[in-house]
Amino acid sequence: MKNVLVVVVCLLLVASAFALESGPSNKVGYVKVTIQANTPGTTTSVPFGLPFIFWSVPTGNIPSYGDTTKLPSMIVGTQAKCSSSSSVADNIVRQTGGASAWRNSNVSCAWTGSLQTSGTGQMIPGHAYWYRNRSGVLRYLVLAGEADTTAVGIPSRVINAPTPPATSANTAYSWREPRAVARNQLNLRAQGFTGDISASSSDQVAAQTGGTSCYYRTTDATWQGSLTALTPGWAYWIRNRHPAAWTYTYLANGQQLTMPEGGGDAVKQPAARTSVIERTAPPAQKVPSGTVINRK
Repeated sequence: MKNVLVVVVCLLLVASAFALESGPSNKVGYVKVTIQANTPGTTTSVPFGLPFIFWSVPTGNIPSYGDTTKLPSMIVGTQAKCSSSSSVADNIVRQTGGASAWRNSNVSCAWTGSLQTSGTGQMIPGHAYWYRNRSGVLRYLVLAGEADTTAVGIPSRVINAPTPPATSANTAYSWREPRAVARNQLNLRAQGFTGDISASSSDQVAAQTGGTSCYYRTTDATWQGSLTALTPGWAYWIRNRHPAAWTYTYLANGQQLTMPEGGGDAVKQPAARTSVIERTAPPAQKVPSGTVINRK
């Protein structure tokens, strides 16, 4: 936690420094997810997403502005329990595809696993993740980064169609978005999200924690359900109840956080106000060690 707070403070200092030049001025923030304790022989799995752009954090815990990262070693850092075996250590797991990473005590607690592969990292925005707690204690996962609202660099995701006899298919998703964007501003309908006359027949967005969901009712062309806006850092299901797959590309409606360029006459702007967001996840499920939770 101390290391993460150092990173947050450094992000604030870097943002302030760049605001004094005629270049980018960045808002930064963090989300905090509560990782419930597990009992011996079980794993507590808590879903989360990546709401920020993350900067590389080399030795010294000072973020490198403009040098982005997808490495769990820099996004999660030392917050996860280190151990000599992946079955005992805390794990970070991407819900789609199952790529994972953990801290190996046999090599000075260095991160290993497919999420850390090739030195570039595979913690990709637009995906949802599990934090699998095997430490036996309550933990907090703090994610700190640049609160970008441009949607630049967010990959498109294929929203799978159900395979008969199944009538729905769930695609795990999380918005790289630091704001609580309303459901009607997520450009879902324009991308292929199909409504219907009821919640049971329409496509849906469902939070993986809390049980909230929403759908588009075609009888009166309105959004319905208890999920009215996304929560930064939370993981969701995009639920397809129609026979065709579709591709979702999130298009944020925010403006790029940059200063005006005017050469020597450019007006210097103060540092952007810090965007600090704290979210706490509800209690998670506890399952036998090695079991994968499929929350739908």
